[in-house]
Amino acid sequence: MTGPAVCVIMPAYNAGRFIEEAIRSVMGQTFENWELLVIDDGSKDDTVEVVQRLCREDDRITLLRNPQNMGVARTRNRGLELCNGRYAALLDSDDVWHPEKLERQLRRAEETGAQLLYSSYAIMDENGQSARGDYLIPAETDFSALLKENVIGCSTVMLSPEIAEKYRFETGYHHEDYVLWLQLLRDGYIAAGCTEVLTRWRYIANSRSFDKRKSAKSRWRIYREYLKLSRWQSAWAFCGYAMASLKKYGRKAKPTKEGACSYGEDPCSPSTGDVPASGGVGQSL
Repeated sequence: MTGPAVCVIMPAYNAGRFIEEAIRSVMGQTFENWELLVIDDGSKDDTVEVVQRLCREDDRITLLRNPQNMGVARTRNRGLELCNGRYAALLDSDDVWHPEKLERQLRRAEETGAQLLYSSYAIMDENGQSARGDYLIPAETDFSALLKENVIGCSTVMLSPEIAEKYRFETGYHHEDYVLWLQLLRDGYIAAGCTEVLTRWRYIANSRSFDKRKSAKSRWRIYREYLKLSRWQSAWAFCGYAMASLKKYGRKAKPTKEGACSYGEDPCSPSTGDVPASGGVGQSL
């Protein structure tokens, strides 16, 4: 393998409002041996113009344009096709990374031998303000645990070169990322989490992630159609999913004395490396 060690894949559709901040969070990584593939999926706004400007600023950024709107799963798959033996890191165009995100996950991969890396993340609103308590993940998960609670947020994920070469996102499911994580764990790959908050995920009204009724229907389809679980097994897993969702989306940010939101020691705060906010495609977090 030659060239950058990490290929960052960023699908983009009408992401002009947030994409510069997402890209700059990649440009600010302490691990510098990366290439960013921004794949535009037929945007009607100024997404392309923003990315072209940043390409001139940093030659590690490449803009690709789909010939027609392909959807997020096929767009990510196009990026995976271009990884060429490198780690693949996924970032949606409205989310942002902590400056040490890639460095810490590569270290975690070396320490654990894991092929699927993920991390804790903060939840922010459209304006970049903290919206809920941080989502803190376990240091490891497996197939059985993931059935009940998806602790792997798409924009936190790094995939090993082997996975990037062999696997692709399913295109027939609302939560194509969750389907892939389940497939990988069922096939025996190891998942390891960085428990630090290394990503900030933007929760946007009317996005795919916002529609919880559609998300619930999709989860049931995955259990029954893709995994072919029995009704009882599916009901058991779905109960865990429902409880986890209530816990996750029921959290509220704690107001500080100044009226802002605080989650304790935030590694995305200016004292440890400022991460900007970011428009995009959504994910099944």
